[in-house]
Amino acid sequence: MTRDVAAGLHLERGLLSDQIYVQLKGMIKDGQLNPGEQVVESKLARSFRVSQAPVREALKRLAHDGLITHVPHHGNFVTEFSSQEAEQARVARVALEAIGARITCSRLSEDYRRELLDLIRHMRTAADLGNIGDFRESDFQFHRLVIEASGNAHLPRMWDIVEPSLRSMHVLADPTAVADWHAMADAHQQLLDALDGDDVEEAVDLFVCHALGLSLRPERPSLPALDRLIAASAAGTQPTPETGPAQHR
Repeated sequence: MTRDVAAGLHLERGLLSDQIYVQLKGMIKDGQLNPGEQVVESKLARSFRVSQAPVREALKRLAHDGLITHVPHHGNFVTEFSSQEAEQARVARVALEAIGARITCSRLSEDYRRELLDLIRHMRTAADLGNIGDFRESDFQFHRLVIEASGNAHLPRMWDIVEPSLRSMHVLADPTAVADWHAMADAHQQLLDALDGDDVEEAVDLFVCHALGLSLRPERPSLPALDRLIAASAAGTQPTPETGPAQHR
């Protein structure tokens, strides 16, 4: 009997930890917790009205994901990303999207197509209203959904690790940029059309160029543009204006 009760309590604690992990991860992704901000176990426990144990477990998971940095004798902080780390994240993002496009092209299910179309509609509405924050969220959701649509269970997990640095450095839809957001929404329709087609190489090139900020002037083949980004990332420099990412990334 004691063992059964203990097992039940352990399961409940695990569930609490999962819920706290998801909420904190969402707060980091949404910018409610900023890079460099300290997160204190005891304060979080009071906010969630739980003991510190499930909070500690959630923070350990976030640290494993690279979203939280533990500094001995100082505490836990939301991870900050340098410019070079952001460029490295961009390279990882390009690779993920290329794989996602290659797997998904001509295999997109009707359910995922409907969801992607809804997100494009949200982008167009946000562009009409000048609500770039909403545009940016739909943009992130669109790209993650394409990764998810691949059916490879590992790719969305890898995207979730990369996404916070993309957000922190505005690698997707910089809210301060002056851009034609309606054209950006149209670019996402072109990406969806490519997934519905049967030209895998075209779909991959479009997604790679889009991720490189070349969505309005795609290069084919796209590998030379990716090589330039990798070289710039390795050198710790920014790509040159004529070959580097445009305002929308």
